Amino acid sequence: MKYVRLTLRHPPELRNPMRSFIMEHDAMERAELLNWNLSHADRDYVLFRIVGDTEAYEDAIEGEPLILAYELTPLSDASFYAYIEHAKRDVDDEFRTAFEGTSILVVPPITYTSDGAMRMELVGKAKDMNVVLEGLDSDIDMAVEQIGEYDTPQTRLWSELTERQQEAPGIAVEVGYYDVPRESGVEAVAEELDCAASTASTHLRNAESKIVRELVYNT
Repeated sequence: MKYVRLTLRHPPELRNPMRSFIMEHDAMERAELLNWNLSHADRDYVLFRIVGDTEAYEDAIEGEPLILAYELTPLSDASFYAYIEHAKRDVDDEFRTAFEGTSILVVPPITYTSDGAMRMELVGKAKDMNVVLEGLDSDIDMAVEQIGEYDTPQTRLWSELTERQQEAPGIAVEVGYYDVPRESGVEAVAEELDCAASTASTHLRNAESKIVRELVYNT
């Protein structure tokens, strides 16, 4: 069973308006598509976990013609669930045609970040994986981040981290912060993150705490 992790970037004309809102509003961080029902002819039902400002999101979704109905449920001061009923778009149906007739499954969540990325994980037969990747719209910028045999889902842990907590460990690896012996200190991480050393240290500690706890208790 093959596994692929992708990062996709759609041109503006193909983006859902609420996805563009996530990108453009400073108070929004990311949206995680947790589940979906696409069985209706004229509308889709989707469940998101949103990290960002609830009021700003509700103001935007209230004025969006594609949205037929919605319910928002707070999770914390910085996140909430969004259950949304929205009208089908032709561009979404065209995207899904790449998967038709194949064995490929999408592993939730699909994550939409504030920098415009759409991150998703796929599993299925190797021959069908090639069909799906080749069938995606050529206007969509695609980067294959990881490919191999499917083992355990990594996205659940990753989605628990904030955007900065996701970014900080990657930068720390790049600058040698985790090398033995250590090549660079937290100041080098802070420089790449464009923040104070104390802030970079906090991002790293919070990310490390969640990652280590997950490894200890769930592996």
